[in-house]
Order: sequence, then structure tokens, then C-alpha cells
Amino acid sequence: MRPLWMLKDADISLQAPGSPETVLRRLNLRIDEGEFVAVVGRNGSGKSTLLRALGGFAQVTHGEIAADPETMRSARTVFQNPDAQIIGETVFEDVSFGLENLAVPSGEMPGRVTEALASVGLRVRGDERVEHLSGGQKQLLCMAGAVVTGTRILLLDEPAAMLDPSSKSAVLSVAKRLHENGTTVVWATQAMDEIGYAERVIALKDGEVAFDGTPERFLYGDGESGSSCPCSALGFRLPYAVAAAHRLLAAGLPLRGRPVRGEQLLKVVSEACQ
Repeated sequence: MRPLWMLKDADISLQAPGSPETVLRRLNLRIDEGEFVAVVGRNGSGKSTLLRALGGFAQVTHGEIAADPETMRSARTVFQNPDAQIIGETVFEDVSFGLENLAVPSGEMPGRVTEALASVGLRVRGDERVEHLSGGQKQLLCMAGAVVTGTRILLLDEPAAMLDPSSKSAVLSVAKRLHENGTTVVWATQAMDEIGYAERVIALKDGEVAFDGTPERFLYGDGESGSSCPCSALGFRLPYAVAAAHRLLAAGLPLRGRPVRGEQLLKVVSEACQ
């Protein structure tokens, strides 16, 4: 896979009164095309700042961040609060805004908007007023506004933090489906139950990378004790399915694999009981 971003000893800062404030330090990361990366950390750990740097909106004050110019142009960010990034009064107006910026002919817009709405599973009319949408529908609308431009790179900054469980599940499912169809997804969160669809976890603590590896290793470590895994060591609560799996392993039940989502737990428990 070709690299989309290469960070080498990078310090990343945000503008603060008087002078820039360094938020992330000595980052050495490579994110490749086609990955699904979960960036986790507490408030203030630098998750949003990292996504801003990947999107070209945060300053690198030391070291470097290397990215193909096309990567920087095509990456699209979806933020935590959908109301902060919705522009149009209707669904069609909002999704088509990005097409207008790309000077897409007006005759092509209805078809592309319809396709984008279908790709994120948002089943509403184009003339539906945005104010009538639920919070989950608004977040899907923002995702449609990103993918309508043709991007294959999505930066999702805690997109499910303000959603109810059903809406959260819908947004996660859309991200998973887009990834399966070739989109690179970088998903920032502090909710451990959201990392199950990722292939890789980058954990930030106090502005530095504290872990970089698979979700299974993050949630289980190299052994079977939940207290020894990186997730617990960094002070996060294990997702319910993973905590249950740890208890079953501690009780001596042989599980094939290390489940990170509920449906995976059901499968390995069923296999172990046969």
C-alpha cells in the first residue's frame, strides 16, 4: 500500500494567544492508503489535532509531515458536531455545496447527490429541510457531503460522540462499508466500543504515541489478563464484549481468536461450546 502520510519526529501545534501551543510531540507515523485507523485518547490527548494536521489545518513546528498534494486536496473531515459544518437549508443544498466548489456542472449534481445519500444509507428527500433531521441523520448528511466529492479519504473526528446508540451504530456501519469499498478511514474516538471495525489503533497520551498496533493487541495485550493490556494500562474501560471474553478466558474457556465486537464474541463462544 502506498503511504498517504509520513510523520517524522513531528511536533504539531495549534495557534494560541501570543504563540503556537505544541499539542503533539515527536510523532513518527505512517498511514497507508486503504487503512481503517482508530485514533484513541482522552480529552486533550491530541486526537483532533492529529486529524487537523492530516487535513492540513494544523502547523508542524518541528520535524515533518509528508503527504502527496492530492492526498491533502482530497481528504475530507467530518467533525463531532454536525450542526457546526452543515451549510445548506435542505439536504440537496448541503450535499451539493462541495460539488459547487469543484465546479461540477449543475446537470450532474442531482445524480451524484442521490448516489452519495444512498452510499451512507440516508433515505430522505433532497428537499427535506436539514432542521427536520435527527442528530444521526445530520451526521450521515455530513458524511454524504464528504463522499459526494469523490474522496477516498475520510477523517472522522469523534463523529459518534453526540449520537444515541442506534445512530452511532449506523455511522459506524457506514464507515465500515465505505472502508470495504476502498476508502481510507481515520476515526478519532475515546469510546472503546467504536474501535472494533478498525484494523489499527493509535493511542495518544499527553501528546505522544503510547500505542500503535492491532485492536486485538490493544484490548488483550500479549496475554489473557485484562489488567495487562494496553487499553487498561492507559486507563480506558474495556468494551463489554472484550471484558466478557477476558472473564471467560480467566475461567478457562478456550476461545479461538480474540473478539473485539459483540457478534465476534457470540461466534467464538458458540464454537467453544460445541
